Amino acid sequence: MTKDEIQFWMLLAFAVAFVFSAYKVYIIFDTPTEGIDTPTQHKELEKIIIEFLKQHDVLDIDSAELFARIKTLEGLQDGAYHNFNENRFNQLLQKLFYTYNVGSLEELIVSVKEDG
Repeated sequence: MTKDEIQFWMLLAFAVAFVFSAYKVYIIFDTPTEGIDTPTQHKELEKIIIEFLKQHDVLDIDSAELFARIKTLEGLQDGAYHNFNENRFNQLLQKLFYTYNVGSLEELIVSVKEDG
């Protein structure tokens, strides 16, 4: 084999490997994950938080204790909410603060009870 033939076969092998790896990367990032998507899950979690605040008389509570109580609800024990953590809970609380135009957890609880 001459030098030019070796270079040709090496270039061809590189092109085939590149196409194969590009296809694998496309498949990895294009495949949806199992379960419900994040925006739908956020809406469901917001509903769960609002319903919890409507049903329970918890006016003097901090966010960490509220998270602990909500985390123990039966609806959150299945695998669909396995990634529900305190950070996501705080993001949802902040969104509810903006939605109800309040500045604290106590104001949010009062506003949710008045609204519903």
